[in-house]
Amino acid sequence: MKYSPAGSYSMSIHEDAERDLDRLYEVDEDGAATIDVFLQEAASSHAVLDRLLEHRYRSYEPGMDFEVQRWAALWKRFGLWRLKLFDVPGSAASHRIIYAFHGIQRRYYILGIVPRDFDYEPNHAFTQRIVQAYQALGIPA
Repeated sequence: MKYSPAGSYSMSIHEDAERDLDRLYEVDEDGAATIDVFLQEAASSHAVLDRLLEHRYRSYEPGMDFEVQRWAALWKRFGLWRLKLFDVPGSAASHRIIYAFHGIQRRYYILGIVPRDFDYEPNHAFTQRIVQAYQALGIPA
């Protein structure tokens, strides 16, 4: 996993999410690079990290144009969030960043970068993989 610089909050990108991003680079290099840059910049910005737990938060800043929402279908069991980036080119525009916050560690975990069209169904393979990673990391609900 990659980690952000030390500070009050940090971000880690789970190996599953890294693989998701690598696969996206293979089909949409520009879009994947936009997501990659966003994650790098977000990891070093406490202002952005502070907003990642605000349901329905929307930023309109150039390069940081994003929206935050809880994963409603799983919210009562798991503290999973999704990030939608705007101004992402190509097929990557239909992808969402799935993450969770570990309050004790004060760390955001990026658990997946997945296409939106799986509709967040609880039985979908993406959902199962993300929940398994969440549980393996011991993230409190």
